Amino acid sequence: WMIRLGIRVSHSRPYHPQTNGKLERFHRSLKADVLNGRSFIDLPQAQCAFDRWREVYNHERPHEALNMRTPVSRYQLSDRAMPSTLAPIEYGPDDQVVTVQSNGGIWFKGTRLRVSNALYRLPIAIRPTAQDGLFGAYFCHHRIATLNLNQPTSS
Repeated sequence: WMIRLGIRVSHSRPYHPQTNGKLERFHRSLKADVLNGRSFIDLPQAQCAFDRWREVYNHERPHEALNMRTPVSRYQLSDRAMPSTLAPIEYGPDDQVVTVQSNGGIWFKGTRLRVSNALYRLPIAIRPTAQDGLFGAYFCHHRIATLNLNQPTSS
């Protein structure tokens, strides 16, 4: 969904939580302020606690990383409006387009390759690379995998 909106996705290195420092810090604050030692009767009670915390976190609590300002003081509305519907997925005329199956896999050149369950029923484009037997798999503008037909895969 985000990729279809044109948002670029980046991933941190696996097994390196230090590259996610700001997220780790956010979760530490959330746990300490809302979750530690608490239980909720139902989802509406939990939502109320989260809503109150979000108000404090964004509007009242100063943040050291922001020179003791609040996040709301730095927030800016996006220039882009949220579309009411997602644009259709389109690929180039030279792309080989395949649809992701329910198990997150595709068939390409007689080989079953695992892509992602998240893309079930969606089209992806397969493009050759400069290296023989290697292909890039793309969902919209985002490269999701490199497919190596020179290596056997396990099903």
